[in-house]
Amino acid sequence: MRTITEKFHWKGYPMTIKDVANMAGVSTAAVSRYLNGGSLSNEKKEAIRAAIEKTGYRPSLTARGMRTGTMNQIGIIVPRIHSYSVSQILEGITDVINLADYMPILGCTNDREDKEPDYVRLMSGNHVAGVILMGTMMSPAKQDILLEQDIPLVITGQNFKGFPCVYHDDFHAMEELTKRLIQRGRRNICYIGVTEKDLQAGLARRKGFESAVAKEKDVKYIIKKADFDAQSGYDAAKEALSSDATIDGIICATGNAANGALQVLYEKNLRIGDEISIAAVEDSWMNQVAKPQLSTAHFYYRQCGQDAAKMLLEKIGNTEESVLARQVCLNYTIVDRGSI
Repeated sequence: MRTITEKFHWKGYPMTIKDVANMAGVSTAAVSRYLNGGSLSNEKKEAIRAAIEKTGYRPSLTARGMRTGTMNQIGIIVPRIHSYSVSQILEGITDVINLADYMPILGCTNDREDKEPDYVRLMSGNHVAGVILMGTMMSPAKQDILLEQDIPLVITGQNFKGFPCVYHDDFHAMEELTKRLIQRGRRNICYIGVTEKDLQAGLARRKGFESAVAKEKDVKYIIKKADFDAQSGYDAAKEALSSDATIDGIICATGNAANGALQVLYEKNLRIGDEISIAAVEDSWMNQVAKPQLSTAHFYYRQCGQDAAKMLLEKIGNTEESVLARQVCLNYTIVDRGSI
């Protein structure tokens, strides 16, 4: 004759914490402590682990939320959906939080930075366990709002003091990429950047570019601005080449801007890698279908998402100041595919 636990398991009924306790030969309080990381003897831990593994038991998120005041959900706030870097960071985040039985809740600001604090407040009010804020631009007022929220928060793509952050070495990536163009013999370079309210993609990358050209007395350059899309990169490159046909190098702060600039070079029948060089920070599959393939500074976006998620989960379980202030800078790799 089957026990009630076996009946629930074998006939497909949802398991309860009481069923797991019965199978493990422990109290329901012991199972609850196990699920919440509490102290138990190794013998009880092993018995509970074996029972959970055998039955496939998963605790109710709603019930856990009622006990802890938070849900097993992670809020993720992104500036835009149509972005290779955003999609890669999201994949990295979900790699980690899925294993920890957290569900992602996505909010998209559509590049409206003023919406970020609203999403953080909304997610906090809905009792998510923590928030990952992607690629934000900071202001003193926004910083105050974010610090007021009593919720674990990690920022990706930026290096902001007072917040846990995971970001890339934008300055040196752009500096090294620019040096590659100069070593190729390019002496009249157009830099296509983005808004410097974005301290990493905008300001740090522009400073990296200027650091490289400042060391070369015979290199001249112009700076054009674009948005985070291909059309504005196209417009900036077309304007630059129309005003100065002797430009022999284009370097872009984003891959999207470079994709737009490539179209201008195709239209002008310029031999890429011969008459003119082009390169960009950020690497995606689109760069590999260009003719020739685009040379880039490759950033490890998926790792960025993974590290941010691990940092957030650590913060959820630990309120120490060292966790709050920890910041991680990821490296990069220059990928020369022939467009320089």
